[in-house]
Amino acid sequence: MSEAKTVLPVVTFENGVAQGFEDLRAMLRGVQVVAIEDKIDAQQMAALKKDMKFVSDNIKKSTKQAVKEYENQLHEQNGTLFAIQDTADSIIADITENQNVYNTGRLKELEVVLQKEVDERNENYQLKVPLTIKADWLKMSNFTATGKPTSALTKLLNLEFIKAKSEENKVPEITEDERFKRALKYQFAKVWEQIEDDDIYSGADIKNLLKPIASEFG
Repeated sequence: MSEAKTVLPVVTFENGVAQGFEDLRAMLRGVQVVAIEDKIDAQQMAALKKDMKFVSDNIKKSTKQAVKEYENQLHEQNGTLFAIQDTADSIIADITENQNVYNTGRLKELEVVLQKEVDERNENYQLKVPLTIKADWLKMSNFTATGKPTSALTKLLNLEFIKAKSEENKVPEITEDERFKRALKYQFAKVWEQIEDDDIYSGADIKNLLKPIASEFG
């Protein structure tokens, strides 16, 4: 005969007050979580977990429904109030749109100022690859109310150009392949200087001359 299925209490709300939770509270007081040591423990804990999920989900669902019903009631009983909110939101949207239009135009004006700052530094630092305006440089917060670069922007630009100049002046590291080519070229030049045009060289002589070159091959 199959074991009787546990019927869990369901929470509901009446006039904003939860109903049916006392039975749940009493039931939870008797719940014990045990270490899982065998198949029976595993089955029992899995069933308990399922029941607790039902309890939690039921409370969330009931609360959400109660909030929704309360909001509907608020809107029905306070229509004028929410109409005022809609009007305020509409005004905010209009102002935001006007601000965006103004900011777009203002940024175009500030871009001219910023470009002048960049051009001056490109000329002073004589970069091989001139820097161009970066997106994070052209921000309203980087300029004063009178349209001048803030000290923070000036410092940022100076650091960017110093970094770019430093990168250009950095001596590239010699690769192993390049080092080998240079050493081989040097040794070959030394051997070439030792060879006399009118002399006759034996095989042993040639081998001795080529030893420094051969050493570069390990």
